[in-house]
Amino acid sequence: MIGVGHFISQRQDYETSIERSYQAEMAARVQIAQGDDSKAARRTIAAEEARRAELRDSISDDTRNTAILVGIGLIAGLIGALLLFAGLITAMRRPLEALVDAAGRLAAGDRSTRVEVGGLSETATLGKAFNDMAAELELEASERDQLDRMKDEFVLTASHELRSPLTSVQGFAELLMMERDSLTQRQVETVEIILDNCRHLVRLLNDLLDLARSDAGRLAIRPRPTRLGPLIEDVVRTLRAQTEASEQTLTEKIDANLPLVEVEPDRIRQILVNLVTNAHEYSPKRASIEVTARVTDAEVEIDVIDDGPGIPPAQMEHIFERFVRGDAGLTQRVGGTGLGLAISKSLVELHGGTISVDSEVGRGSTFKVLLPVAPPGAVEAPPSGPRAIAEGPR
Repeated sequence: MIGVGHFISQRQDYETSIERSYQAEMAARVQIAQGDDSKAARRTIAAEEARRAELRDSISDDTRNTAILVGIGLIAGLIGALLLFAGLITAMRRPLEALVDAAGRLAAGDRSTRVEVGGLSETATLGKAFNDMAAELELEASERDQLDRMKDEFVLTASHELRSPLTSVQGFAELLMMERDSLTQRQVETVEIILDNCRHLVRLLNDLLDLARSDAGRLAIRPRPTRLGPLIEDVVRTLRAQTEASEQTLTEKIDANLPLVEVEPDRIRQILVNLVTNAHEYSPKRASIEVTARVTDAEVEIDVIDDGPGIPPAQMEHIFERFVRGDAGLTQRVGGTGLGLAISKSLVELHGGTISVDSEVGRGSTFKVLLPVAPPGAVEAPPSGPRAIAEGPR
């Protein structure tokens, strides 16, 4: 502003001097026009012309200098504004970057994430709001985890407490069935009802125990090198009577050179029973069910194939979730709790394998289980004691 004011003042002085110079020159020219051709008048004209030239040069230099000063001032002001803007951006960017990073950690499950509150008032307010939200989420997660632990402990305790008296009732009912010749027909039917309900409750309790142990990280397995062929044949043989009662065909097809797998036999038996029972329950009369086993790369693939009604696409994505049961359709036999496939998935993954389903409505379904092959040189472990196969839908 000082440079501009100085320039304006100089401009005014220049104009005043030029005006006076022109007046002096005009007076001299008037003298010459009136016949006074004196050397003094001519010198005056020449002097005024020289003076004006000098004034023009002077004002030109001043104008240039003033323009340079104004330009420098503008550039300095622009640089200052840019530096100020950059400072403001930096002051806002760092807290925002920290906030974005903290939000990512919070979304990944780190409920203890907090950000440093500071900087501009707006970013400080945002940081405080984020910390309040994170604290609330951490509290809710802690309460939810505590409730889940209490639920798991309750299920474990209740299942254990209920299983003991149920086992006793089942044992006494089985003893009565051993003496069925001394019972009336009505008494035999009553004992059979007791046995059926006891078995159903025991299966339900076992399922709940498995799920609770899985949630608590206590569901453990003891894998050992095992031949799948005899195990599959045993499951098919045991469940064949159940399928034949519905005029269904249950067969197995096992590769002759099937390698040993690293599994716990009783748990694989449980998985197969669940899959075959589901195929039986959801398939109509005269349906075909086949259990196949073959080697693929470093895994053994077990398929349970049926030509039943298939699974609608809307149910496929939820098929391995808990308490999910498909539409019984025309079979009218589907019962259970809808836990069997969820438990089977947990058990397969516990063995380091995978389970999947491929189905087409009207064409049937194929449940595929992939299990890891035992290490080279592994020797088949001796079988453990017999385990009763839990029949019925789970």
